[in-house]
Amino acid sequence: MRPLIWAAALAMLSVSPVQAETKLFGNSVRLSTVEGIELSRAQRDVFKKYRAQRTYFGAFYVRPGTDFSGNTLNFHSFDNAKAGAKAMCEMASRGKPCTLYALTYPKGVNPNAKGVKGLSQPAHKDFMNRYKRDQKPGKYGAFAIDGTHTYGISFGWNTKSEARAAALEFCKADSARALAPMGSQWRKWVRGRGLQKCRLVDVHSPS
Repeated sequence: MRPLIWAAALAMLSVSPVQAETKLFGNSVRLSTVEGIELSRAQRDVFKKYRAQRTYFGAFYVRPGTDFSGNTLNFHSFDNAKAGAKAMCEMASRGKPCTLYALTYPKGVNPNAKGVKGLSQPAHKDFMNRYKRDQKPGKYGAFAIDGTHTYGISFGWNTKSEARAAALEFCKADSARALAPMGSQWRKWVRGRGLQKCRLVDVHSPS
């Protein structure tokens, strides 16, 4: 099975109430594997590519004794990353149960924790660099994410409402592009949970 590996798509950045609710985890990543699970050759090949990416949040599930696997990377939510990888593996294995094999997550996060969410590693990098750097003096910008791995950024708008709307539209477009090449089962799974819906995590106001 083809691995699911995703990556997206001012003077001083003001901190808005929206941003204050969004966790930033930094760039240090941990990868943990479950002992006692033997991978098939095909699963090892897929896991090698997954491991090379080493970005958070991600999960890798397998159906032991087969070649089936499913994985996610660059999710904004640890719970959604785990659930998505499991669902993808079980879609491939025609509904047969799959087992967790590996997780990728930020340094300092408990791999067994629930409810951990914020910005994925690629989104964090863009938030801390491009989003800050490319804002225009006297203009508005915004940053939006969906429930999987996609996000949208806006710069240089005359009003806050235009900046917010633009970021949400860019996020929606990124989400649609990510879903388009995936199978109908995966699209149904994502949409059934509302994970394609975008929300704002920051609005930049002129300083």
